[in-house]
Amino acid sequence: MTEALTRFPTATYRLQLSGKLRFEDVGILADYLADLGIGAVYLSPFFRARLGSTHGYDVVDHHQLDPQLGCEQDF
Repeated sequence: MTEALTRFPTATYRLQLSGKLRFEDVGILADYLADLGIGAVYLSPFFRARLGSTHGYDVVDHHQLDPQLGCEQDF
């Protein structure tokens, strides 16, 4: 069994993705959150949502990343 499957997070933090908090921003926050003791991050939906969505829960295409959050490489 791999380490990722056998470890348990000490704390979980939820991030609300939007045009103001994109995939690349989450990468920048990762070390800071780890320093705070966060062992896992839960993200709001990141599939293509209705144009102008501020929360991502109104998904219109479950096969595409929401372009306002970044591209596949950013993800």
